[in-house]
Amino acid sequence: MIRHTSAQRPRSRNHEITCQHITALILDYVTGELDPQTALAFKAHLRLCPDCIAFLSTYQKTVHAAQSLRYESIPLQMRRRVRQFLRKRIKGSPPTR
Repeated sequence: MIRHTSAQRPRSRNHEITCQHITALILDYVTGELDPQTALAFKAHLRLCPDCIAFLSTYQKTVHAAQSLRYESIPLQMRRRVRQFLRKRIKGSPPTR
């Protein structure tokens, strides 16, 4: 467990992070893009919230799994279905071969 000095802890209620904040900030946390004060508040919340710890763990595993996929390993039929789905959703998209 990381221990912070009193100077590092968020000093006001404005810096407390809720579970809703965790979900909104998780990408920036995982990529290291949170400002230091917000990152400390994020970590403080995680120390007290097992649900958010589980959410973060699942998020990190999902990112890792998605990054390990190779386009070539996706079956051709699946690629075609995904393209077809996206074309239906994006108006004016030219068809691919």
